[in-house]
Amino acid sequence: MGFRCGQCGYQSVKWLGRCPNCGEWDTLLPLAKESRDDQESSSWIGEELLPISQIDLGKVERLTTGTGEIDRLLGGGLVPGSVILFGGEPGVGKSTLLLQVAQELATRYGNILYISGEESAAQIKLRASRLGVTDDHLYVLSEQRLSLILAAVERVSPHVLIVDSIQTTLSSEVPGEAGSIRQMRETSAELTRLTKARKMTTFLVGHITKGGAFAGPKTVEHLVDVAIYLEGSRGEDVRILRSVKNRFGATNEIVVFQMQSSGLRAITDPSRFFLEEHQAESRVGTVVVPVLEGTRPILVELQALVSPTGGYGTPQRRCTGLDYNRVLLLLAVIERQLGVHTGGSDVYLSIAGGLETRERALDLGVVAAVISSLRNRPLPKRTVVIGEVGLSGEVRGVKKLRERITEAGKLGYEQVIIPAKGKPSSRTKVEIVPVATINEAMDALALG
Repeated sequence: MGFRCGQCGYQSVKWLGRCPNCGEWDTLLPLAKESRDDQESSSWIGEELLPISQIDLGKVERLTTGTGEIDRLLGGGLVPGSVILFGGEPGVGKSTLLLQVAQELATRYGNILYISGEESAAQIKLRASRLGVTDDHLYVLSEQRLSLILAAVERVSPHVLIVDSIQTTLSSEVPGEAGSIRQMRETSAELTRLTKARKMTTFLVGHITKGGAFAGPKTVEHLVDVAIYLEGSRGEDVRILRSVKNRFGATNEIVVFQMQSSGLRAITDPSRFFLEEHQAESRVGTVVVPVLEGTRPILVELQALVSPTGGYGTPQRRCTGLDYNRVLLLLAVIERQLGVHTGGSDVYLSIAGGLETRERALDLGVVAAVISSLRNRPLPKRTVVIGEVGLSGEVRGVKKLRERITEAGKLGYEQVIIPAKGKPSSRTKVEIVPVATINEAMDALALG
């Protein structure tokens, strides 16, 4: 016999007055002993014990969302029986995107059930009217109690269930307030069991913390099949849908959206979108670099501004869309390996368009942009820079180099600076310039 905390779910073999995990008093309750009938019954979703060779997969037909970019991110569409955890900042557009997806799914496949524990049905209708969502097969229920949500599922038999949000769902079977760790674990597990038993698809909308991670226990993330984030700033119209877990496809795939009055519009060619305002002629401190998001290379514009501090105060280091610590490391490499002093200058770096990335293939682009701004010399026209930079100044290879070069050629770029190691045999018309060190790269870019 054991005990479990009703607040956080901590388990102990003996009773304790205070939970050592969450610090709450008198919350440890005895665990119910499982009966022999329960132990001898079938699995949690009603399936029986079988050898893996006898399991019949049948024909799994994915549900298409009506947006090719979302289907690509999910690995080909929605898999029946899958649970998707969907998070994002407040006001970033989660409910808007889900309503758009629900409309397309209802039109194609039939009944879709949208559960909201945060808004009334009238509030959802207001947003739906703005988005043009009017399908009769899309059912809406404003409810927080899990028992009534399960009853609605039995009544509607939806192909897709959307729960907005899991933090507001409350089960009467366990103690605790809605949003507590115990409640989230229980409601998520029950909805997952129901999803797999009925072979439907479920979206669980989750709140996120200040650090950008899903709020609540990690158990929920382990339990679901797919976890995706919707990222973006309220001051910009760009939204990035990013997958961080996917049991049915590649992870770290992204979809770029643009927020419009009629909803979110998927951008099918992100490279052209992010370079839309990039001028054909070269500018000081500006370089084009290809970043890899999942399996897709995207060309973005990296900008640098190096300005003297005037001999007073501590030099500023600011960056937008880049890893701040990585930028500091690259500035140290510039000082040591190129002999260029940046300690008396403010350095500002930014990726135009609002994209954020931590990929090291941008290292050589950061070095080139900083030197270009510091020496007031533009880079050669129609040139793309690729490469990771090591501490000794060597230019290291990057993955999917051929795909990056091909993407640059599609957009009309004529020259690509790449690492000397791992040079691909490319038949494109793009001039490939391999470099082994940042010194060679600066000479190739006429910045030496």
